[in-house]
Order: sequence, then structure tokens, then C-alpha cells
Amino acid sequence: FLPTRAEGRSNLLDAFLVIFTGVIITWAIPLWTIISGHTPQSGFFRMLTVFRAIRLARLVRVFRKIPLFREAWMLIRGLGDSSRTLFWTVVVIFFVTYGFAIFGIKLLVEPLQAMRADGLVPEEEKKIDELMVILEGMDKLMFTLVQVLCEDSFHAFMREIVYFIPWAWAYFYAYIAIACLVLMNLVTAIIVENAMETSRTDQEQQLQDKVSKQAKEVQELKKLFEMMDADGSGTLSWSEFKQSFKDVEMQKKWRLLDFQPEDGKELFKLLDDGDGEIETNEFFEGLTRMKGSAQAKDVFRLQKCLEKFQQHLDEVLGYKPPQSEAGNSDGWSRHTT
Repeated sequence: FLPTRAEGRSNLLDAFLVIFTGVIITWAIPLWTIISGHTPQSGFFRMLTVFRAIRLARLVRVFRKIPLFREAWMLIRGLGDSSRTLFWTVVVIFFVTYGFAIFGIKLLVEPLQAMRADGLVPEEEKKIDELMVILEGMDKLMFTLVQVLCEDSFHAFMREIVYFIPWAWAYFYAYIAIACLVLMNLVTAIIVENAMETSRTDQEQQLQDKVSKQAKEVQELKKLFEMMDADGSGTLSWSEFKQSFKDVEMQKKWRLLDFQPEDGKELFKLLDDGDGEIETNEFFEGLTRMKGSAQAKDVFRLQKCLEKFQQHLDEVLGYKPPQSEAGNSDGWSRHTT
């Protein structure tokens, strides 16, 4: 719960939400009202319990750490990264719509008002009155332009406007070209670019986590080496190495590395380069390589080394395999007798 690390701050926030919205509001305050006889504003306290939903944010940590939910984590992170893009998209659309609304007042609304003032047949006046409901005023015209932007059945009223102003279609299609085709496609491109950048950042984060994990393992091995080096010489003798498997605390560390006490002699021979003592670099390099399971490339490398060693041994002994054995990779039986 220490706030010095991100995990501690998250646990501290979770504990605060549980205590405040769970214990205090759900149990302590109702009990106090019963004892004191006061009537609390239940609606206000009920609203505060909604803050417990913030605890659902901890599920994001699960999505991030489990490979099965990697796509879900990328979607959640993409939503967060796109929030700034969404905000500025709304701002730009507002100003574009506001600018077109100003032109619309001058180019559409005022000519229609002039036509109605000059006098028309009742049927045409009724049509203009219906158009004024959606066009007269900046707010109404901007709302109508947003309807055009969403491509929400705008051709019906656009035909009515074209009846009075034949070139009015150019106004609406110009707005569609700028706000819908150009601006929306640019927004899509920016969101896709952000998603790709998020994917690259996620890979970099995984690489950083791997490097951090390796550095932590090196520190653990360094502590183990210092605990084993009883005389402080910087090297480990067989007696010091053997004694480490008898110490209870160091036995736990060896078990974490998947080594048992009976593996001590063999492990010392693997780490030692032949001088009877294990130096620091031999200890770190050997244990680091032995951690984890063997990969296919490690097995293949070992196989190639054995083949080269076999060829070198055949050259030293002057042995020439028969034609039938030329393709046989298992030649160890030739030297066993």
C-alpha cells in the first residue's frame, strides 16, 4: 500500500474506495443515523456509492498482463489515446459547421425570408415556413448541418430549398465534401495511426519489461553469490558452493532456480572452467543460461557442435567412414569399441 510505486498507489486507491463507499457510507453512516435519530439525504449517499465503479478500472491491469486479453487491452488503450483526437475533432467540426452556418444565413435564410416578404402563394409560404423551422437562426441551421454531416435523410428538405434556390445543393454538398469526406477521413487516419503507434509502444513496453526482469534476475543472482562467498574473495570454491545447499535460506533461492541439493556437484562442474573455483562472470553467465527451458535453437546448436566434434575426431583418428555410412549422423558407435 506504499504510494512509492504504481501498484501501491493503485492498492491504496482501491482500499480508499472500499472503506469510503463500502464501509463508511453503507454501514457507518446508516448506523449513526439510527443512533442519533437524524434523517440523512439518502439520494446523495447513494450517488457517492457510484464511485465504487471506479474499482472496475483494475480490470485493465488484468487485460494488460494476460496475453489472452492483449487485443482487449489494445482496444481500451486505443480509446484512451483517441480521446484527445476526439476532442479536437469535435472542436474542428464545431468551427467548420459554425462557418458554414454563417454563410447559410446569408445565402439561404435571408433570400427565403425575402421571398416570403414579397408575397407568395399560400402553398409556397407554407413550405418556406416549414423550412424556417430548421434553418432560421444559427442554432437551428447548425443542428441541420450536423444532420447533413451524419447523412440523416437530408435530401428531403434539401429538395424543398432547391425549389426556391436552385443552386442551394452546391452549399450542402460543399459542406459534405469538407466536413464528411475530408475531415472524417483525416480523423480516421489519425486514429489508425494512433492505434499503430500504440501497438509499437506496447511492444516497446514488453521489451522494457523483459529487460527489467533480466536486470532483477541479475540482482538476485548477485545477492546469492555474495551470500555464498563466505571469505569475500570474489570466487566460489567447492566447499563454499556445497555449503550453500546446506543453508536453509540459500536452499530456498536454489529451489527458486529449480536446483536441488543433489544437483550441487554437477552444477559446480558445469559452472567451473577447470580451475576449481567459480568466478563472478562464470556464475552469472552459467545460471542465466540454465534458467528456463531449452529452446529449439539451443538444441540445434548442440547438435551442430556434436557433429563438428565428430568430424574433427574422425580427422584426428584418420577414420574414413564407408560409403553406406556417409549420410549417417550417428557415428558414436564407431568409437565405442
